[in-house]
Amino acid sequence: PGQSLAIEELLYAIMLASANDASMVLAEGIGGSVERFSGLMTKKAHELGATNSHFTNPHGLTAADHYSTARDLAVIFRYAMKNPIFREIVQTKFSSVTTSAVIRKKVVPRRISVRNHNRLLWGFDGAIGGKTGYTLAAQKCFVGAVQRNGATLIVAILGARDQWGDTKRLLEYGFENYDRLKTAALQPSRPPSSNGQAGPRSDRLARVVAPAEENQPAPLTDGYILQVGSFRERERAEWLSRQISEHGFDAFVEPTWINRNEPAYRVRVGPYAELGAAQETAQEILSKSGYRAMILPFQGPRAEPGDAS
Repeated sequence: PGQSLAIEELLYAIMLASANDASMVLAEGIGGSVERFSGLMTKKAHELGATNSHFTNPHGLTAADHYSTARDLAVIFRYAMKNPIFREIVQTKFSSVTTSAVIRKKVVPRRISVRNHNRLLWGFDGAIGGKTGYTLAAQKCFVGAVQRNGATLIVAILGARDQWGDTKRLLEYGFENYDRLKTAALQPSRPPSSNGQAGPRSDRLARVVAPAEENQPAPLTDGYILQVGSFRERERAEWLSRQISEHGFDAFVEPTWINRNEPAYRVRVGPYAELGAAQETAQEILSKSGYRAMILPFQGPRAEPGDAS
């Protein structure tokens, strides 16, 4: 009681040191109450296109009906980075927050040092800001941005066990495949088929890659594949695969390894020879199931020198 802080000081405390009490103060000061401010947060998020989010508090601690997605957090962060003050704050490594309190009728100043929790700022080329988070329910989370050679990538992860390892691997993959991924994201989808009854498995889509048989073309070596989800538990991946398959898509679970010794299970659909087919199917998956699929480059098995043609 009796303390006073400038709004900018509160923002530094929130963004660098995850000061939840500071976020409550700002919420009440701006919205009049935590409930009203949370409603404003949700409204703004939906206006930005982050429609799979609903907020009931300003700090993100676990609460009923409080949720978001990695994609939505990336959308919100991309918008926030357009604000020069926000951008300056999230790329600051160290700062101090000045407070004052009235003690025995005297104003007593106090300075509190704060350190940014974003480890990318200390050792990852091009890091320009981000925000960490942790709850028992969500586990380790992060959303941030990295800029290299004029290209800016935003990464968002939730439920991470290897928070910084996962983040760095995603970013390196993004930069290594930037041109191809950018082309896939920017190319417009094909117009819908005139036959509105055609389903996702119909001939209007590019052929799905299958093992070569007699009188069939050789397997595709380049194309696109859709990834609907990735899990560390096989049961969750198989459940989602069944859900997608029930909507008429040829979903499958692809086992893989992360960190060399930890299994993961990807839920995928495809692959497709043409980008337009992959985009069209991704849109159909979203409209039929509510899941937003990522379009990823696909590389199939290639013939080795000396193999039979």
